[in-house]
Amino acid sequence: MITISAVIPTYNRYESLLRTLRSLSLQTALPEEVIIVDASDGDGSEDELRNSYPSLHIKYIRSKPSVCAQRNIGIQIASGSHVFLCDDDIEFSNDYVLRIKKYIDGNAEAKAVSGSVLEKNKDGGWGYDYPVVSIWQLFWKFIFQQSLWCDIKRIRGALVSGFSYHFLVRFYVHRKNTFSLAGWPLVTNFEGPVFKTAFYGLGASIIKTEWLRSSPFDEVLDAHGIGDNYGVALHFPDFPAIHVLTDVHAYHHKIDANRLSEAESFFKRGLALHYFMTGSERFTAVNRLFLVWSLIGNWLVYCVKGNRPHLRAVTKLISAILAGRNPYVVKSGRKKSGGR
Repeated sequence: MITISAVIPTYNRYESLLRTLRSLSLQTALPEEVIIVDASDGDGSEDELRNSYPSLHIKYIRSKPSVCAQRNIGIQIASGSHVFLCDDDIEFSNDYVLRIKKYIDGNAEAKAVSGSVLEKNKDGGWGYDYPVVSIWQLFWKFIFQQSLWCDIKRIRGALVSGFSYHFLVRFYVHRKNTFSLAGWPLVTNFEGPVFKTAFYGLGASIIKTEWLRSSPFDEVLDAHGIGDNYGVALHFPDFPAIHVLTDVHAYHHKIDANRLSEAESFFKRGLALHYFMTGSERFTAVNRLFLVWSLIGNWLVYCVKGNRPHLRAVTKLISAILAGRNPYVVKSGRKKSGGR
């Protein structure tokens, strides 16, 4: 029998948390428990939360502000067979939990399942990917082995019918939804009703509890935990392990509170990627060299655009990797920290 323990880490996002709890309370299949791990300033509002959502069985825990530690605390006390990792700025379609439970029940191999996580695009609508606007941008990402998070078959351009385009399509189809040679996530096949991927945002996913206890969130990362999902997914028993239901939707509002700037987020994400690559047998020194090469591609783009915050961030990131000063690697005590 599938039982669900929702785990919600939160930090000074009370109104956003209420919206998420309201969304959970409207589910056609309620989670058996909702574990809120709160690092907010002040004394918290446990009674108010319980009174506002009596249909939810809420467990409320205070914690220090560290999203990885908060998630791990919730996972450890979860009583359900599956943990619903739930960010505090997410809303769900009302049948979200029910649809995923039914899918898990009918597919024994599915131990990590998410709906399609949508974010606001530039036009104000909700989208599931970050489209590459031209064939030339696709070439650049290929040359520097950067992350690609879009449906490869939707890309159009002057060379769409040429050999080069078809070569690139074949490359990404062969790589599947895994990672580039530089280690960055690749999600290029969104064909429904379900696709599998090695990496996905886990903030709206339902995962076998024993998997998460065997592959916890890495508390070496800083309090924001940027890149933490990557480390967890790398150590899942299956690869690729995450099943995504394309017609079941979660809406990520990306609340500004406690969110780093884009440049600082890029820096932290690069540190995390390099850190996880040094500790995984899936990557070699060649992959770490490709990572530095991919960052050089970013540096060139930011230099041409005159984007000083990102230029400083990527320069600092390259320096930290090459000099063996990635703070996450140093803190963990790993010796293999350089890009060489």
